[in-house]
Amino acid sequence: MSMQETTIYDAEVFNLTSEEFEQIQHILGRKPNHLELEIFSILWSEHASYKNSLKWLELLPKKGDGVVVEAGKESAGAIDIGDGQVCVFKVESHNHPCAVQPRLGASTGLRVVTRDIFAMGAKPLAFLNSLRFGNGERDTARWLFEEVVTGLADFEKGFGVPVVGGETFFCDAFNSSPIVNNMVVGVAPKDDLISAVAKGVGNLIAIIGVETGNEGIDGDAFNSDIISDNGTKGLALDYLRNVDVEKALFKVIQKLIADKMAVGIQPIGAQGIVGAVTEMAARGKSGVKISTKEVPLRDAALSPRDILVSETWGRMLVCFAPEHLTEIKKLAKENDVHFGLLGEVTADGLFTLNNNGAVQVSLPVEYLGLGGKAPVYEPLFELDGAQAVDCDVDTLPEPDHYPATVKTMMSSLNLVSKKWLSRKFSKSLRAEDLSTKYPSDASIIEVVENGKALVATMDCNPGYMNADPYKGAQIAVAEAARNIVCAGGKPLAVSDCLNFGSPNDPKAYGAFVASVKGVAEACRLFKLPVISGNVSFYNQRSVDGQIIPVTPSPIIGMVGLLKDAKHHTTLSFRHKGDMIFLVGRSRNDVNGSEYVRKVHRINSSLPPYYDAAEEQEMQQVVSGMIDKGLVRSVHDVSNGGLFFSLLECAIPLEFGFDITTDAEIRKDAFLFGESQSRVIVSVSAEKQDLFVDYMVEQEFPFSILGHVTKGELRIDDESYGFVEDLKKSFENHLKDWVEGKKI
Repeated sequence: MSMQETTIYDAEVFNLTSEEFEQIQHILGRKPNHLELEIFSILWSEHASYKNSLKWLELLPKKGDGVVVEAGKESAGAIDIGDGQVCVFKVESHNHPCAVQPRLGASTGLRVVTRDIFAMGAKPLAFLNSLRFGNGERDTARWLFEEVVTGLADFEKGFGVPVVGGETFFCDAFNSSPIVNNMVVGVAPKDDLISAVAKGVGNLIAIIGVETGNEGIDGDAFNSDIISDNGTKGLALDYLRNVDVEKALFKVIQKLIADKMAVGIQPIGAQGIVGAVTEMAARGKSGVKISTKEVPLRDAALSPRDILVSETWGRMLVCFAPEHLTEIKKLAKENDVHFGLLGEVTADGLFTLNNNGAVQVSLPVEYLGLGGKAPVYEPLFELDGAQAVDCDVDTLPEPDHYPATVKTMMSSLNLVSKKWLSRKFSKSLRAEDLSTKYPSDASIIEVVENGKALVATMDCNPGYMNADPYKGAQIAVAEAARNIVCAGGKPLAVSDCLNFGSPNDPKAYGAFVASVKGVAEACRLFKLPVISGNVSFYNQRSVDGQIIPVTPSPIIGMVGLLKDAKHHTTLSFRHKGDMIFLVGRSRNDVNGSEYVRKVHRINSSLPPYYDAAEEQEMQQVVSGMIDKGLVRSVHDVSNGGLFFSLLECAIPLEFGFDITTDAEIRKDAFLFGESQSRVIVSVSAEKQDLFVDYMVEQEFPFSILGHVTKGELRIDDESYGFVEDLKKSFENHLKDWVEGKKI
């Protein structure tokens, strides 16, 4: 093998420390050549190895009832949903590209995680997204928002799978540094799941998909950790937006599985061919010997190094027995995708690159794939000691006219309806979707077999995260579980996406550590395994010459199971005269609320009241009342407090409500406070006694709020207007903002 002398200076060029360079020499028993050194730098980066986060990620519970594929084992996790089926789902980030090319970045991010789902043999059924943008008064926020949404819609329509839900939040903390997290939910027969493995000495490995181009070949090894345009420069946008190849690859994979021709299938991601093939070999505890000579190229001038590290989208690796070679080549041709033989599986445990009889790379697979025994670091961290405001409601001036306060809050982009957003997505894909006709706290995803459905949500309120990320992260898990329970489902598993600032910033890293601890504690409480996820560091912006991290954003994607799709629980009021009850206890608490941000201009306060045991009991009580058919509608109290939750119950079928506030709770805390573990239910006249008896038996706090009316909203005998008028304002505000109208 040709040996080019490398030094510590070469290592520094590739963002490797002197200690890492010494470790590599110890592993090899020699100095690496330049290409070997670059491969280590790519596969030992945070993006590939999680070396700055792995210690804390180990706290997350990975095992649990029904877990079929644990986190870290494959490109996504899988949970058993009965009837021989599994749900495969994952949340991924695409934040940095969306700051540079938002439309393209959003489309590509959704493409990448979709590919991870179908590469395991699952059929993607639904998309959800969690989006964070800057202050809505800034034109850049409007532009980024519209471009990201358009990019998501581009892929949704092209691939033919609907966006069914998600969440959007605006605040200064995300100025110029948006968070764009995508969740893809798919289903597969349990027996059809396929691993991304290369095993069986003599079995072949081929690349299938588009021709390899020069995307991502010029950046440094940590490009994807800090900021990257994913090598999109110079490429036609039509090429990048074309999702036909993803659909073709999905067909190819389905055929390979049906005919049992594949040993393993691996999508090619940000670490290129070298990352994908070493992951496959690491899973198989095998070696691989490859050549780049037959890799289909878009640019014939690409070197073997370029081919190995290119980030071109729309490619996958397939490991298969030699007798299937002709058949698989034919299958690729029939689906109009390129095919090229890459190499074969060996027994020596080495990743070997051999072109024209010359060995250019020879590295032990166990130090490369799946984190590759990369060094695990424990960066210094501190919990931010900044004094957050404890919003004692008694110290705040009380509004003198509550309908006017509602009007002020109705101008918050974080509270108003996102119906305009849902209309940007394809109606044709959701024409008969249950969540559209009868909205619930979580999105309903119908599964054909036996009438069951999946229930999915994404949650994390930024308003709860700055002052106490440990508690805020617990609330994110609790709210996701609550949403699934309120829709009639049973929470099954979590996929998280942890979006934070630099791991080299002790305060930003401290927020990461606190958040992971919070997620881990809540998942253990609710017996929810974390089956997949992602860490995104370096989400930050420059303010007056200082680098400021985004608000800690541990996004929780959760999936649950609904035994019968027809019996999902809706949030909308259904019948005039139904009684409205509050399950849970109201408190004199306005911490963390949109009310204190919008009305009192307090942007950072403690999170709202949350007690884990109380939340757990509340969810059991609500699940029981739904199972017994005691309630007509169910909706949790969350962002905006009781008033906005009631408004969301009223608007779908244009009913009103007439309620009385609690004399022991100050009125603004009662209406707008966001203390947790509260749910609004409506109950028909004939079931009121049964409902009350059930609640008394449960010994859980509840109270009568009032009743459903024909259309007027009244609180303490004061009119807040008619639902028809409030609906227009509530549903048109986001549209008016996007169009730049004065609001």
